[in-house]
Amino acid sequence: MIKVGYLVSYDYSYLYLSINRIYDFVDKIYIAIDKDRLTWAGNKFEIPNSFFEKIKEIDYLKKIIFYKDKFYVLELTPMECETRERNLLLKKMGRGWLIQLDSDEYVVNIKELINYLKKHRYLNLICSLTPVVFQGTWITLFKQTKSGFLYIGGKEPFPLITNYPKVEDGRYNRKIVNFDSEIEVVHQSWARSEEEIMTKIQNWGHKNDFDTLHFFSFWKNLDEQNYKKVNNFHPLKDTNWSKLNYIESKESENFIDYYNNISKESYHYLNPFLYIYLLIKIKTNTFKNYIITFAMLLKNLMFK
Repeated sequence: MIKVGYLVSYDYSYLYLSINRIYDFVDKIYIAIDKDRLTWAGNKFEIPNSFFEKIKEIDYLKKIIFYKDKFYVLELTPMECETRERNLLLKKMGRGWLIQLDSDEYVVNIKELINYLKKHRYLNLICSLTPVVFQGTWITLFKQTKSGFLYIGGKEPFPLITNYPKVEDGRYNRKIVNFDSEIEVVHQSWARSEEEIMTKIQNWGHKNDFDTLHFFSFWKNLDEQNYKKVNNFHPLKDTNWSKLNYIESKESENFIDYYNNISKESYHYLNPFLYIYLLIKIKTNTFKNYIITFAMLLKNLMFK
């Protein structure tokens, strides 16, 4: 089975477009919402009844399952709360291909994604022996202008699909095979109103990881005239966001369709021999780390 899991809070309004793009092609869709309506930072958010009514209208095949639980824990950091929620949701989703999406992430070509998973069905015969993460590629919308979108140039991989229901840090699990599939996902991310951006940076998992107010000021001053002067501007990394590009488009959906037509990306496929090689490489590195740790402990004991 192919299942999709969403984490939903203050940016619930973006979910409609994301679900509509994948609904007819997947088997189950799970929507996780904090039952106390608290973000990972412990701030209150509201979701109107109209949201649930709209989802009910979309769900004509009864594929959508709401998962409500307590996802904010006072003793945990925002990132730890995010990781915890993702693990609870993955456990709820069970076996199969598990696609992790946020409300503001839109698969560019869902038909190709489904075909991709069919070609890798061998990895799901005995999932416990062949765990894998297929990384997608974010096409990040950085700002919406009066007539179009500024978006990130360059590849930005992220964990998209797995058959192993556990993550270690956010969406990441580096203890199993990770493979870059090149499946493209448009990420609404920063292309929001100023009010929405302030809500985002005050509540997301990276809330404490960089100077969010300084970055907000930088974002606010960007426009169609000065975006070409910007390079290497990721707030957490040096290389992923090398430059900004521009596409004239009034709506996110129009941008996705236009981008799909101009995209020249081809998917990377993971054959069984390459999988075995990557698995051995991970196991070897893990064994080396165990040996180093054991040697350091032994050294400390000997010289006490």
